[in-house]
Amino acid sequence: LTYIPLVLQQSKFIFCNSISTANDLNYFYKVPKQKLFPIKLGFNHKKYYPTNDRKENFFLIIGRHNPHKNLERILRAFALSNSKGFKLIFVGPFDKRYTPKLLKLTNDLNIGHLCEWRGWISDHEKLLLLNQCKALIIASLWEGFGLPALEAMACGTPVIASNKGALPEVVSDCGILVNPLDTHSITSAINRIIDDNIWVDDVTNNGPIRAASFSWLNTASQIEKIIKENH
Repeated sequence: LTYIPLVLQQSKFIFCNSISTANDLNYFYKVPKQKLFPIKLGFNHKKYYPTNDRKENFFLIIGRHNPHKNLERILRAFALSNSKGFKLIFVGPFDKRYTPKLLKLTNDLNIGHLCEWRGWISDHEKLLLLNQCKALIIASLWEGFGLPALEAMACGTPVIASNKGALPEVVSDCGILVNPLDTHSITSAINRIIDDNIWVDDVTNNGPIRAASFSWLNTASQIEKIIKENH
């Protein structure tokens, strides 16, 4: 807790992975805005791309089972949705602190048979799941960036994303932004993915185009430019 403020105070440049992160550093740590430089991150374009696989009837959630991932509300939202014939697939490590409670909730909601829990998977499996899922759900209470959302967009997959943190900066109009504290907001988004085929087709086409603007080469160029201009 003392180390981070010291590093922030002594740093000349602070590169932030989003405007949201920069604003948080300014608000919580009182870092002057002139030291904060939001830059767009990249992803591996060779790993994530459209495979043109047929979409299947499941929604995908990638990440750990920590409370800020908001999985409890996602489960409740799914149980309320028009998702007959659909499944939820969770990719991420089991956590003895949180996973058992989530498993119990699925049984209480009578959706345990519709939920599939996997640990970490190979890059190839991840590529297939991102392409085959109906949508990725990342309705976290806060994300500093949200890399899975970007990877899903690169595959032409719609994203149901939280309107908190940096996710709106990443997703823009290639997904549905929801209030992560409102279960019914998440339910409505799930229903739209199921029912609005025209919108889903637009996102399938536009997602890879938007994702292409996030590249490590651009990130490096931005950093180089900032350093030169402020040297």
